[in-house]
Amino acid sequence: MIALVNNRRQVKAVAIREAIITVGMSLMLSVSSSTAADESIHKSPVGPSVGTLRDEHLKSLPYMCECEFYRGLINGETLVFATRNERGVGFAVVDGKLVTLQREGRPTATLCRKNVRYQERWINSKTAIVLDQRVTGSGADSCWYKGKLSITVDGRMVSIPISGACGC
Repeated sequence: MIALVNNRRQVKAVAIREAIITVGMSLMLSVSSSTAADESIHKSPVGPSVGTLRDEHLKSLPYMCECEFYRGLINGETLVFATRNERGVGFAVVDGKLVTLQREGRPTATLCRKNVRYQERWINSKTAIVLDQRVTGSGADSCWYKGKLSITVDGRMVSIPISGACGC
């Protein structure tokens, strides 16, 4: 009889322990799922993707004293922004599509002095691109730059490091 009472106590203790574990796990899951839902509300949307321009993107307009900017270092394969038509039209690949932009305002006159900051804004109906850079040097009728390119599309923004040059 004593063994039966002890066995019932053990079964009861195991059942209580399992119930506590079940309730605790349920509470943890409900708190973590409401936290995850809350975090998704506050997360910012993913920025637009920045693609690489190809030769065929730029053939439609003549090259005359233009600018070309590359993701990171200049290597000929990572062109992300270029001008054509005497710096009247800008091109970029944003979210997988070729985008044509117009410079906002008049071109900023630069004397191409080392470390001088230079900024331009290019826009169309949905996209804005800001070139924010410093002059790193000059030579052969060109001015060399290093800085960042920021793209904003429908409230989503991304910035990438760039290097490039403007010249004839």
